[in-house]
Amino acid sequence: MAFFGKQRLGIDLGTANTLIYIENKGIALREPSIVAIKKDTKEAVAFGKEAEQLVGRTSDNYEIIRPMKDGVIANFSLTKQMLAHFIKKAIHRSFTGPDVVICVPSNITKVERRAVIDAIKDIGIRKALIVDEPFAAALGANLAIYEPRGKMVVDIGGGTTDIAVISYGEIVKGNAIVYGGHKMNEAILDYVRDRYQLVIGMQTAEEIKLAIGNANFTKDDEKDHRVIKGRNIATGLPEEKIVRANVIAEAIDEVINPIVTAIKQVLEETPPELAVDVLESGIVITGGGSLLRRLPERIQREIGIPVHLVQVPLDTVVVGAGRLLKEMENQARLAERDRR
Repeated sequence: MAFFGKQRLGIDLGTANTLIYIENKGIALREPSIVAIKKDTKEAVAFGKEAEQLVGRTSDNYEIIRPMKDGVIANFSLTKQMLAHFIKKAIHRSFTGPDVVICVPSNITKVERRAVIDAIKDIGIRKALIVDEPFAAALGANLAIYEPRGKMVVDIGGGTTDIAVISYGEIVKGNAIVYGGHKMNEAILDYVRDRYQLVIGMQTAEEIKLAIGNANFTKDDEKDHRVIKGRNIATGLPEEKIVRANVIAEAIDEVINPIVTAIKQVLEETPPELAVDVLESGIVITGGGSLLRRLPERIQREIGIPVHLVQVPLDTVVVGAGRLLKEMENQARLAERDRR
């Protein structure tokens, strides 16, 4: 039931995708965080899936933009338009100030956090709870974070990897780095250009990653390959080439290595008692980037701590945001009690 007659939403406003959770209904929207604009007028003409259909297939009159970069707002105006469009689409009508829980990377600056708040206010939302993504991810993964025991979550998103050790309902130690799924795609794109003299788009790089990407490459994987199409650098003409899995593994390593290093650093800075808790319970990984084949095995091999992949990695943050909607109700009740 909506509080004070309003609908309440949990929002995961990510670099790659935006998800919206409606209280008592579940996930109501899952769209790519992209906008198609007209180059001459800068007018937004499509959002999300509709804009995605235009990627690589539009004339020079249109441009595809990701208004979120590395987990923060890169284009304020387009982010507002995209968010308003998604909320309206999720609730199937015009909205008047729904209450929201919105998730942000844990290391964004005060200025960047302020930009998120301003964007929310500018589209008519007056009541919002801003929550760090790894905290929401831990809730969405059903971790017992309110107990006085350390739990570690690693949220590998499109633009950032957010790492946190949580105990007694608080992030004790954490770090967020600008390495995630998009950096993997960019590395694949660069390697394919350098090794095969073939220019491909980000969508093709994503398809290659899903098909033959491997975080823990072994000799048994040497025969893995994929036939891809792109533009030959020398001739400028379309061409087909066979891309080998070992080359893609090299490319992805440039992103995995910083992620593993960041996890180690957080563990090194974690109080010993909580670090022992993590050793016993393991590391939980989530986010779209965690779906890379054999990533849990790779992290476990390098860190020496059990690693667990959540059941639905893409949904964990927004589900956690949805559960935090109850916190808004509790805060409102406390404020009402204090006014009496």
